[in-house]
Order: sequence, then structure tokens, then C-alpha cells
Amino acid sequence: MPYLTVQTNIAENQITDEFLKQLSVKVAETVGKPEQYVVIHVSGGQKLFFAGTNDPAAIMELASIGLSANQTATISKEIMNFFEEKLSIKTTRIYIKFTNMPGNMMGWNKTTF
Repeated sequence: MPYLTVQTNIAENQITDEFLKQLSVKVAETVGKPEQYVVIHVSGGQKLFFAGTNDPAAIMELASIGLSANQTATISKEIMNFFEEKLSIKTTRIYIKFTNMPGNMMGWNKTTF
């Protein structure tokens, strides 16, 4: 059940359905979970300052059941490279907060994982 929430000052019209689909595939592959459980939420056009400027930037949170500390560096690299390639956000202007969720703390389909 990985979910990626993104806040960015990139214009909303640059966050296309194709971008979201590609990001969903990237998260599934990188985290190692089936895409059928991946949720992507990107809010563009946000008032976001990073390091004192409003140059393109993003803050993110990735939560997943069973996310281990030894995965986070690889996930960080893959997700940040994706945003740099697709939206021209420098990797030095992105933060990602990682959260390992216990299965019993995530509800889905009238139950928990």
C-alpha cells in the first residue's frame, strides 16, 4: 500500500495523467509492491519556498508497509531522479519523508493489511 504525497510549486498543468501513471509505475517498481496498491497524490502550484527561493522544489512523503531503512537511499535516488527528469526539479530541492506503516494501522477494503 505505498502512497506518495507530493507538494510542489510546479504549475498544476504540468502534472499530467501520463506523469502520474509513470510515477505510479516508478513507485511500485522501486518499493517492490504491486501497482494495484500504489496511491499517488501530487499537488502542483503550491506556494513553496525551499532554501529561501521559489525555484522549482518539492516536499514528499512516502509511506509503505514493510518499508525498511536499507531501501530509503535507493528509493530517494529513483524518485528524485524521476522528478528531475520529468519536471526539472533539482534533486537538491527535494525532501522525502519516509514512513514505515504497520499493516494493522492501514485500512483498506473494510479491513486492514
